[in-house]
Amino acid sequence: MPVTLRRIPVPPATDVAIAVVFAVIGQAVTWHPLEVQTTWVGSRPMNAVLNLFFMATLAWRRRAPLAAVSLAVGVYLLPMLVVPHDMSFLAGGVPLILLTASAGYYSPRRRAILALVIGLMGLAAASLSTPELRSWDAFAWNTGFMLVPWLGARGMREREDRAAALATELTTERASREAARREAAAAERAHIARELHDIVAHSVSMMVIQIGAARVVLPAGAADARTPLLDAEATGRQTLDDLRRLLGVLRADPDGDLTTATGPAAPQPGLSELEALLAPVRETGLDVEVKVHGQRVVLPAALDLTAYRIVQEGLTNTLKHSGASRVTVRLTYTPTTLHIDLVDDGTAAHTDGAGHGLVGISERASLFGGSVSAGRADDGGWKVQTRLPLPAPQERHAPALPAP
Repeated sequence: MPVTLRRIPVPPATDVAIAVVFAVIGQAVTWHPLEVQTTWVGSRPMNAVLNLFFMATLAWRRRAPLAAVSLAVGVYLLPMLVVPHDMSFLAGGVPLILLTASAGYYSPRRRAILALVIGLMGLAAASLSTPELRSWDAFAWNTGFMLVPWLGARGMREREDRAAALATELTTERASREAARREAAAAERAHIARELHDIVAHSVSMMVIQIGAARVVLPAGAADARTPLLDAEATGRQTLDDLRRLLGVLRADPDGDLTTATGPAAPQPGLSELEALLAPVRETGLDVEVKVHGQRVVLPAALDLTAYRIVQEGLTNTLKHSGASRVTVRLTYTPTTLHIDLVDDGTAAHTDGAGHGLVGISERASLFGGSVSAGRADDGGWKVQTRLPLPAPQERHAPALPAP
C-alpha cells in the first residue's frame, strides 16, 4: 500500500518577512541593547539562539496560530523558570502580543481563548523570572498590553463571521425566493396555456364547422375546390385531437395520470364580465370603482381573457396584501394600447414575501408583448400599471363598441 506523505503547509511570504524583520530586531537588541539596563540576565549567545527560535514562530501566526503561540512560550518564556535569560519588551513582548492577537483573529473561539491563556502563562513565567517585572503593577500593565489587542482582533473576527453568516443567509433566501418565483411562474404559464387551449380549440372547431358547411354547399361543378376543403377539414379535426391531448398533459393530476376534458369547456370571461367579477369583491367591503377612457373595442378572445385576468389578479392582491379600503380600476383605450391601472389606498405592496403577487400579471402581459410596473402611488397608496399592445383594427374581426 503506497504511503501518502502529508504536505507541510508553507507560511505566507508576508509572515515570513515579518518573522525575519523581528529576528533581526531581536538579534540587534540581544547583542547591542537598545534599552537602558544595568544588568544582563543570562548569556548573550543563549539569548540570541532562544530569540531566533522565538521569532521563527511568527511565520506561522496565520497558518497555525495556536501552535505558534504554544511553541513561542515553550522555547522562549518557560525556560526562564529554569535558565534565566533576558526578555525585552521589543524583542519579546511585542512578538508575543502579535502572536496572541493573530490567534484571536485566525483561530476559532475556543482555540483563540486557549492561545490567550497560554500567552498569559508565558507572560507570568517571564514576570516571575525577571526582577524588574516581579510586581502586580507590572504584570497587570503587561497583561493589558496583551489582552487589548487580542480582544480587538477577536471582536473583528466575530463581526466578520456574523457578516459572512448574514451574507450566506441572504444568498440562500434570495435563491429560495427566486426558485419559488420560477415555480409560481411555471404554474401560471400552465394555467394560461390551459385557458388558451379552450380559446384555440373553440376557434379551430368553428373553422372546421365553417369549412364543412362550405364544402356541403359547393355547386356540383366545383370539384376542384372540394378536395382542398376536405384536406383543410381533416387537418382541422386532427388539430382538435392534438389540442385535446395537449390539454391532457397540462391537466395532469399530482399522481401523473393524464386527464382530458370530455365535455365542452366553459366560456372564458372577458372585460364585458367585469361587473360580475366586482360583485363578490365589493361584498368584502372594498370600494371598487371602474373608469373607462377612450373608445372601447372588442378584443380578440385571448387578449380579452388576459385583460380580465389581470384585473382579477390585481383585485385579489389588493384584498390579500394591501389593506386598502378603496381601489380604482382604470381602463384606457388608445389606438395602439390598452392601459389597465389599479390604484388603491393601501399601505402595503401587492406581493407576498417572495413577490408572487405580480408573477401572474407579468406572465400574462408578456405573452402579448406587454409590460407591467408597480410601486407607490402619488397619494401614498399602491398602483399596478399594465400596458397591452392592441392588434391592428383589421386583425380584431369585431366592430367597435361604444364606451359605457
